[in-house]
Amino acid sequence: MAVAIKNTGFTNIKIYNGGIKDWIKSGKRVQAIEVLPDTEINLIDADELMMLIAAADKQNCIDSRGQPLLTLIDLRVAKGHSGKKGADKYRIKTRCHTITTLLDDFLDNSPLIQSIPENSLTVSISETGNRDEFLIRYLSKFGRNNIRMLTYGMRSWLKANYPVEEIDHKGNK
Repeated sequence: MAVAIKNTGFTNIKIYNGGIKDWIKSGKRVQAIEVLPDTEINLIDADELMMLIAAADKQNCIDSRGQPLLTLIDLRVAKGHSGKKGADKYRIKTRCHTITTLLDDFLDNSPLIQSIPENSLTVSISETGNRDEFLIRYLSKFGRNNIRMLTYGMRSWLKANYPVEEIDHKGNK
């Protein structure tokens, strides 16, 4: 996010390497607006996700009851704000429903939260896997408990050379 802010012209932005997890782990103080519930964080690796996507795509990502088989939540900056040349230019290629949004967009956003199925699998994808835990813990308050995070995020998907599609600067296919 700091890189995106710098790219808009701000020059007094500093990046804390390690993120909030490392900040907390080091014993530094944090203040929470709202304490998130402790929730079990389940991982899915790129190989397992690829198998699930392949199976779901064969069924147009819908089960026999008309329910989604798989939903992806892409939390990366995919709106042309990042100066990176790699991961933010692509998203996982699938017929399954993909929500492209920022983590903060979920705050007090009932329609967005309600768009996530309660019972079918949802996979959270960030660039490296650092933001997913916060999303999973937040959404658990709303009964969304079948969410896994992609281990090492989109970087692991790209490293495995699995199918991607290019996205434009507005986050569209």
